[in-house]
Amino acid sequence: MKIFGFVVESYGKYVKVKTSDGEYIIKSGKKAPKEGAKIELKDFGIGDYVAKVLAKKPYNFRELPSVRFVQLAEELVEGLDVLSKERLIVAIALFLEEISKRREIDKSILQRLRKALRQSQAVDSAQQSMEKKESNDDRQELEDFLNYLNILSGRYGLIINEGIVFLDREGGTFEVFLKDNRIYGVTQQNAMRSSVTLYFEKIPENVTELEKRLRNNFDVVSIKLEAMRDGTYV
Repeated sequence: MKIFGFVVESYGKYVKVKTSDGEYIIKSGKKAPKEGAKIELKDFGIGDYVAKVLAKKPYNFRELPSVRFVQLAEELVEGLDVLSKERLIVAIALFLEEISKRREIDKSILQRLRKALRQSQAVDSAQQSMEKKESNDDRQELEDFLNYLNILSGRYGLIINEGIVFLDREGGTFEVFLKDNRIYGVTQQNAMRSSVTLYFEKIPENVTELEKRLRNNFDVVSIKLEAMRDGTYV
């Protein structure tokens, strides 16, 4: 790959670059180039500014968030043990950006959201024991808070339970982020039938049971590996 682009936004470690084939969010430990600067993106050779591509529009996401929210999202997921963590960072950034259109993203929101994300993972038995001691009122308060955020979040949603689920409501897709797997789902519905296709990074052991449960809600259920789409490796 070799393509030229212009820096349209930079914040902290992150830079958004607009090119002829879309937009990129890149990350580097070096000082970011100024907005308006022309840079060359390539995956070979050497350069003065070495960065990693986190996401591309339209290949990875239909839209890309402001990199300011990407920086916030990275801080929220620090310490979480999930597969495809960088993709989760961009997903949470999209969620935060939608909320910011309707209210300020203040310190209180970030602290409570960080707490909810931490509770999606029980790292050890001691932590599990502490969580069990939480009052029903505390758990209900956190659940109400997440419901409130999902009302404000417009096109996107975030469900936090045993895993972290990102919803693209307009696109009819969802992603489940787990410690050892990532699931990408596509739902479709018309007057005749409803369908769901799940793409796994790794097929889980209980996939047959999962398929049976999904058939209670969808007419057609398809299970595929992430690398296989429409029978073709991509």
